[in-house]
Formats: sequence, structure tokens, C-alpha cells
Amino acid sequence: MLGYVARRVAMAVPTIFAVATILFFIVRMVPGDPAVYLLGDMATPERVANLRAEMGLDKPLYQQYIDFMLGVLRGDFGRSFENGMPTMVRVLRAFPFTFELAVAGTLLSLLIGIPLGVAAAVRRGSKIDVLITSGTTIGVSIPVFWLALLLIEFFSVRLGLLPVTGLGNNPIERLRHLALPAFSLGIGMVATVARMTRSSMLGVLGKDYITAVRAKGAPWNVTVYKHGLRNAIIPVVTVVGLNFGYLLGGTVLVEYVFGRPGLGSLLIEAVFSRDYPQIQASVFFFSAVFMAVNIFVDILYSFLNPKIRYG
Repeated sequence: MLGYVARRVAMAVPTIFAVATILFFIVRMVPGDPAVYLLGDMATPERVANLRAEMGLDKPLYQQYIDFMLGVLRGDFGRSFENGMPTMVRVLRAFPFTFELAVAGTLLSLLIGIPLGVAAAVRRGSKIDVLITSGTTIGVSIPVFWLALLLIEFFSVRLGLLPVTGLGNNPIERLRHLALPAFSLGIGMVATVARMTRSSMLGVLGKDYITAVRAKGAPWNVTVYKHGLRNAIIPVVTVVGLNFGYLLGGTVLVEYVFGRPGLGSLLIEAVFSRDYPQIQASVFFFSAVFMAVNIFVDILYSFLNPKIRYG
């Protein structure tokens, strides 16, 4: 296992540097000059040139790239053009809020999606199966930002039950402020988990060992949840692990719509202000976390199913 983890980490290193390279050049394609944005359109050419020199934007592009990659090796992503703060410090301050939202969306998907998938599998072909399958199709198709606006309109504007913005000052209020963003983020994953659970359960329930367990007189619920779901859950773990990384990226829109602090809001503000260092640090951190989650999910396989071993 240790050898496998070492190989996976080693494979991630060239990937993360490829991401950094692509990120550097894409960021430079964003329209607008950061110096002009900060100084305003009425700034003199001399002031713009001086600020560009301070930012290092007057250097040739290849030299900027070399400086950026050397900084990546040191873990130094520079300082924000907007306020001069170290970009990674801002990222680490914002990340807990994004992580909280992604975890809430993931837990919501598991608590709702797995029972729905199991119910659809054990009642295959019934009205319940058709209803759940149709509902999950709709859930996958709904855009996150559109669902967020619908939830705000219904639960906040019309019913006045849940707040839209802010974080809350105590645990209860924090959960109330988290409810709408988490549901907006997690509903698509609920549909994915339910569909994957149903498909995996159908495959497991047709196995010979399930028939043998039933022949020994085991109750149906014990057969389904103890023997069936335990083996069917492994593909679901794959989906949840991969989608957790996607959920972190999905928080960009959700945090912006609900006015929550976090990496998503930080990234959007950086894009609007042409803050190259902050964009680079934020996206790089997203990518690193996504790859770390993938490695963790692979390691988790062997604990869920002892038959899986990595040589």
C-alpha cells in the first residue's frame, strides 16, 4: 500500500506542474490590464508603466513563467495585486468555508441518494423505481445557479424560512445559513449517487451469494443492507470521491449567488480585478485538493473491499 501511495503521489507531480503551466498562460489571456484596472482609465501612461513594473508584468512572458514556476516549487504564489497580501494566505483563510459547504453537499447526497438508490433497486420496475429514476434524471439536468435562485425565491422570499446570505453566529443559525447553499450544491450529486447505487445494487442482488443468503433464511432487509449494500457501495465511493472534487469547484457559483465567503467568491473577485497571482493560487489549490481526494478514494477501496490490493 505504501508503495502504491508513493507511486500515485509521484504521478501527481507532473500533472500538477502541467496544471500550473496551463493555468499561467490561460490567466494571461484574460482581457484587460491589471494595472489599468487598479489605477483607472484616467491614469497616465507613466503611472501604468510604473505599476506594471512593480507587478513584474513588464518582463518578457517567458521570464514571468520561469519566476512563477520557481515560486510554485517554493510554495510561493506571490502577493495579490489588489491588496498586497500573500495569495496563499488568503486561499487558506477562505478554504474552510468552501470545505464546509462541499462536505455539507456530500453528506446530503449520501443521506438522500443511497436510500433512494436502494429503494429503486429492490423495487425494480415498480412505480417507485420509475419515480426515483425520473426524479434523478431531472436532478442531474438542473443547473446549480438556476436551482439556487429557485430555492431563494421559494424558501427565502416567499416563505421567509431560511436566510440567503451570511454565515450565522451560532451552530443553529450556521446550519440555517448553510441549508440552501448545501442543497443547491448537493442536489445534482444526490441524483448521481442514487443512480449509481441503483445500478450497483441491481448487479449485486443478482449474485449467487445473495441467493444463498436468502436460502439460509436471512430476512430480506438483512440481505439487502448487510450483504448487498456493503458490496454495492464501492462504486458509489468512487462517484462520491470524484464528485467531492467537482463540488469544490461547483462552490464558485453557489458562493457567489449566496454571498458566502470562500474560495469561489475569492476566485470570482480575482477574475474581475485581473488579479493574476490570486487566480493562479486559487485554481492551483483547487487542483491540488482534487488530486489529493482522488488518491484518498483509491486508498479507501482496499478498506471497503479486502479483495482489492495494490501491488
